[in-house]
Amino acid sequence: MDRYCTKCGHLTIKQSDNLYVCDQDHQNWINAVPGATVYVMQDDKVLFGIRNIEPHKGKLNLPGGFLDYDETAEQAAIREVKEELGIDIKLTSFLGTYTDDYEGRPTINIMFIAQYTGGTIVPSDDLNGGEIVWRDIQDLPTRDEIGWNWYIAAQEDLLKWWQKSNSAS
Repeated sequence: MDRYCTKCGHLTIKQSDNLYVCDQDHQNWINAVPGATVYVMQDDKVLFGIRNIEPHKGKLNLPGGFLDYDETAEQAAIREVKEELGIDIKLTSFLGTYTDDYEGRPTINIMFIAQYTGGTIVPSDDLNGGEIVWRDIQDLPTRDEIGWNWYIAAQEDLLKWWQKSNSAS
């Protein structure tokens, strides 16, 4: 794919995975776009929506999205859950970060765990593809059921978090 300089419009040449330089020697960095995603929990169950748009239309999906300008990852996580599911949450844990690609753009996905605290679940926005799905934490979706590959690593970390938090009580 050709990339053009954001300063002068000239064609760039790839110098590394995330650096492109034009003939005017302008550096164009392709850095990861941050997003926030949330595992919404109630008891030992995890809430999933159904994605209604491509990519991954019809797959189980978690509430989340890109950070707005001047927004923290925590604020974005709470906003995205409200936009996509209509509910209130309380962030309880930071799970980790996961890299991926969203339609050619590198992403870094900041994953949180939250408690469902109130409101009626009404799927909308990207998760308006069907009824919501509560999955037992020990029966999380398989790779074929979910949209993004990075969810598998996040699910493994979620299980470790859950096992650790339950062994402490």
